[in-house]
Amino acid sequence: MGDPRRRWWNFWLVQSVVCYAGYNAFEFVRSQIEGSRADSVIHARYIISTERLLHIFHEARVEHWILPCSPTCNVATTPHFNEIVIRSFNVYYGLMHFAVPALVAIYLFHWHFQRYRLWRNTAAFMLLISLLGFWLFPVLPPRLLPVHFGFFDASHYGGWGAIGKAEAGPMANAYAAMPSLHIGWSTWCACAAVPVVRNRVMKVLLILHPIVTFLAVVVTANHYILDGVGGLVTLGLGYLVARAVTRVPADDDVAAESLPEASDTYPDPTTTVPRGPG
Repeated sequence: MGDPRRRWWNFWLVQSVVCYAGYNAFEFVRSQIEGSRADSVIHARYIISTERLLHIFHEARVEHWILPCSPTCNVATTPHFNEIVIRSFNVYYGLMHFAVPALVAIYLFHWHFQRYRLWRNTAAFMLLISLLGFWLFPVLPPRLLPVHFGFFDASHYGGWGAIGKAEAGPMANAYAAMPSLHIGWSTWCACAAVPVVRNRVMKVLLILHPIVTFLAVVVTANHYILDGVGGLVTLGLGYLVARAVTRVPADDDVAAESLPEASDTYPDPTTTVPRGPG
C-alpha cells in the first residue's frame, strides 16, 4: 500500500488551504446562526441555575481574584499589576486558541501523519457538532450579564493590539458560548500531541494548556464552567465519529511511519541468521 502522503490532496499546501477554508466556512456559518438575545438570556439563566444546583457557580469569585474591583471596575484606576494580569489572560485567550492548534497540526502532519489524519477529522467533527449547540442553545456569556451577577467584561482592558479584544465584525456570534471551543481546542491539542511528543517540557506545557485556558475563559468572563464541560463532550463526540470514519492503516504502514530508520539499522529484518557467502 502506497504512502498516503503521495496523494495530491495530502500535499501540505492543499491541506493548509483545506483547513483554512474549512475553518472560515465554520466561522461564517456560526455567524449566520446567531440566536436572539432573549433566548440567550434564558439559556444563561438555565446554566446558572444548574451550576448553583451543583454548587459550582463560582466564576464571578474567580474573576474577583484577579479583578477585586469587579463588577464595577474602572479601567483607568485599576492597579497596574491587576491590569497586566488580566491583559495577559486576554492575550492568552485570544492568541493561543489559534496558535497552539496550528502548531500541533503542523507537527503531526510532518512527523505523525496517520495521527494527523485522525485528529484533523476529530477537529472537523467537533466544529460541526458545536454548530448545533450554537444554533439550538445560544447563551449569553457571563461578561454580558447584568452587573448584579458580579461579572465585569475583561475585554475592556484589551490585550495586545487586536488580540484580547471582544470579538466583533460580520463573522462574530456573541452568543456562541455553549460549547466552549476554547476548552475543546486546548484539550484537542493535549490529546493529539502528548502521546507522541518526546520532549518532557513540551509534554508538560501541552498538559497545562487546557488548564490555563480553562482559567482564562473563566477569569475573562467569557464562559461558564458548564460551557467547558460542553466543549469536552463535543470533542469526545467528534473523536468517536472520526474514529468511525477514518481509515485505519495496515500494520506495516503504521510501523513504517513510527520506525522510519528501521531498514537502515537492520538490513534484513526477515531473518535472524547471517547470510551465506555469495
